[in-house]
Amino acid sequence: MAKGYMSARSVIFITFFATILLNVLSATIIAQERNSFGVKTIVIDPGHGGKDPGAIGTGRYDATEADIVLDVGLKLRDYINKYFPDVNVIMTRETDVFLKLIERTKIANQADADLFISIHCNTIGSEHAHGSETFVLGMHKTEANLEVAKRENRVMLMEDNYEENYGDFDPTSPESMIALSMMQREFLEQSIYFADLIQDQFRERVNRRDRGVKQAGYWVISRVVMPSVLVELGFISNPPEEDFLNSKNGKVYMASAVYRAFKRYKIAMEGEDTSVDPDKEKEESAQDEQKQEQEVEKQEVEEKAESGSDREKETDDERPVFHVQLASLPEPIDDVSGYFDNLGDVDEVEIDGVYKYVVGAEDSVDAITEVQKEVREKGYKDAFVIAIYRGKRISLREAVDIINN
Repeated sequence: MAKGYMSARSVIFITFFATILLNVLSATIIAQERNSFGVKTIVIDPGHGGKDPGAIGTGRYDATEADIVLDVGLKLRDYINKYFPDVNVIMTRETDVFLKLIERTKIANQADADLFISIHCNTIGSEHAHGSETFVLGMHKTEANLEVAKRENRVMLMEDNYEENYGDFDPTSPESMIALSMMQREFLEQSIYFADLIQDQFRERVNRRDRGVKQAGYWVISRVVMPSVLVELGFISNPPEEDFLNSKNGKVYMASAVYRAFKRYKIAMEGEDTSVDPDKEKEESAQDEQKQEQEVEKQEVEEKAESGSDREKETDDERPVFHVQLASLPEPIDDVSGYFDNLGDVDEVEIDGVYKYVVGAEDSVDAITEVQKEVREKGYKDAFVIAIYRGKRISLREAVDIINN
């Protein structure tokens, strides 16, 4: 009896794998064709919705996971539409409606999209877990990743015609998770690259705890024939993180971070920047180069200071002011105090419609470098020095020349 049972199960499982293999071959062909076209169409998928509220959180807010991810998804859409009008952005949902998982993937595949971004919030029994993480499809490395994937996949059991849509797939089965991992292998490298960019932005620009890029068997990113990621913005079971993700500014931060990652991904895939973003600096990925230049400019300041120490001092209005920049956003923050811990006074500086958040206001590179050191010691490892002169940002080299001439 047991042997017969296992044989029948094996036949079903082999049939399931054969279907998967056919899909993998199709994905390979499509991927080869798509690589020459760039990133022209993307699908943003706010998870859950309607009768499926997703994670509830601590119960202190009426909004659930479904509400938060919809707001972030719509903001992300607006940023891409504004700065990349040539990109076709498709939302799987724009209101609080329930969508079957198969409907979400169908939207992406029918649009022949080049990128799929599914947005979620995390939850766990402990209120201490916090941080952001991004998943790509693959062999689940840990039991914890498997459990997260099972939780997200169980939404398909809420569908009336579950068996008709998903056949023999079992959202709680490890074997099904393994089969799904085969589907996205062709796009895995690009998916991981994009996921890395997202996590970099969460960590460096939004100061979120980086829980890394992980692999797990999410059904929704397994059946789209394109690079795909599932973003967990944070844990709404953690009260401070729930507060952040429910705030207007928190949603702006997270959407801006994913937008910046998308921009970097698009440039990497196409080899050029086609955005119409007026503030190029805030989207640049060359912060390391800026840090290296600071050392050179600091030396120049020291050399010129020795020869110009007896010059007449200019008035404050005519001198550049050096600041340490923490973040740059397209929209202002309502309450800065809730976002930059242990830094004291954080100032908002608007330049050409972009809001920069800075600390320190020094008249020399030496002085501001000391401020930068203190800021980095408090956890803001990527804070860097900028110079502002007559309401405009100028290069550090230009600021030094103005001071010494």
